[in-house]
Amino acid sequence: MVRIFSLSLLWVLCSATSIAQTIRFELADPQPDLIEVYSGSLGSGDIDGDGDQDLLMSGLTPGRETALYLNDGNGNFTEILPIPFPEASNTVTIFKDLDADGDLDVFFAGMGFNIQEFAHIYLNDGAGAFTQLANPALPSFQDGNAAIGDVDNDGDPDIVISALDKNNNFVADVYLNDGNANFTAMASTAFTAVKAGVLAFIDVENDGDADLIISGKKADNTASTILYLNDGLGNYAADTASVFEQLAADDLDVADIDNDGDLDILTSGVKDPFVIRTILYLNDGNGQFAELATANLQQTFTGTNAIADLDNDGDQDLVILGSQMGGIPNIFNIVYENMGNNVFVPTDTIGGEYIASCVLEDFNGDNLLDIIMIGFVANTNVYWNSSTILNSVDESIPLASVYPNPSNGSFFVESNTGQPISLQIVSINGSLIYQDDSLVGRKELALDLPSGLYFAVLRSEKISQRLKLIISK
Repeated sequence: MVRIFSLSLLWVLCSATSIAQTIRFELADPQPDLIEVYSGSLGSGDIDGDGDQDLLMSGLTPGRETALYLNDGNGNFTEILPIPFPEASNTVTIFKDLDADGDLDVFFAGMGFNIQEFAHIYLNDGAGAFTQLANPALPSFQDGNAAIGDVDNDGDPDIVISALDKNNNFVADVYLNDGNANFTAMASTAFTAVKAGVLAFIDVENDGDADLIISGKKADNTASTILYLNDGLGNYAADTASVFEQLAADDLDVADIDNDGDLDILTSGVKDPFVIRTILYLNDGNGQFAELATANLQQTFTGTNAIADLDNDGDQDLVILGSQMGGIPNIFNIVYENMGNNVFVPTDTIGGEYIASCVLEDFNGDNLLDIIMIGFVANTNVYWNSSTILNSVDESIPLASVYPNPSNGSFFVESNTGQPISLQIVSINGSLIYQDDSLVGRKELALDLPSGLYFAVLRSEKISQRLKLIISK
């Protein structure tokens, strides 16, 4: 009787009702012929209107280099020569339609040869040819960052910059777009200017305007992370309700991570005195943020993060690149699968980079997001997404049975497939407790675990499933 109850309860709680998945990435072989760089940036977008994702990348080689590539739709890249963009490092690359003509323009800033800082706008002719447009109001910088969004709700994208400019002055301002990609400083005094930082737009209270979070190092070299609320017209004021850990963040990413209809924040960086942090803040729907203490993500700096649905199951997975404390060899690029209920499980490690950047797009046309990353350890690498997506799962046949459940930590796992499967026992915060990569038949486990909720993660060649386990003592 106990076994019948366990099976019915477990299968109700299993996640494989319509789509099952296993997130995996494979190092492209052969590698596309891209420049080998670090300490730069990547931008992607369909610049020539042919339906695939093209690529602009720049960085140190150790000299400075910039390259623009057209994609043939299958992940084969052809470099466009000559290009109007300067050879540069420490760059910011953002594709956006800045002049409302239906194609992607480029905001490109950074440091060129002989420490020549710049911040340029390039307009696209629709076929992927770019022409620089003079914008004297934009400050030239190489130690800062920018974000692009419609801050005043007039229908065109504006630019916010926080940086140390070429004259070593700290600047932080909104630059309003006239609709034709000509930008004018708003002379805002709302922001605490930071260098070596990151900016991200976020509508924190779902009121339709572009709020903003800025993180970096202030003029006194201390860390700062501040959320600014927008009144809908581009006038900002610092939010005093949410308290964020004061980081000099290397990255800020915004998405609805817990599928509750509001936007959450993922950030990594360093707080004083040199404590490395990766923090996932969840939004309560009213613009109040609290750290998810059970996230159990790798703590990194000098890297970058990404949030995306990597396995097409409708929720947001995570990619975290960078160095843990101590540097080499403690440098990892870890992919975390979103298991639901705010549980993230590391499913793949794809090399290790710091002073790193990455871009996630479907570059080879298989409807899965691939990763191109640059960094100091191995320079440029392309990883194809090889995640298994099964669109039709027979939910009446679980990969394995687990019984009894609840248990005191001693229970059986019995494979139902006749073929080897992978078994992981994972805590509610994503920590791996037990692993068997070749489970066949029945196996008894006796795990000395405290009372609480755990997961059994099961994988075959084509299917990934998870079951809830309850330990009660």
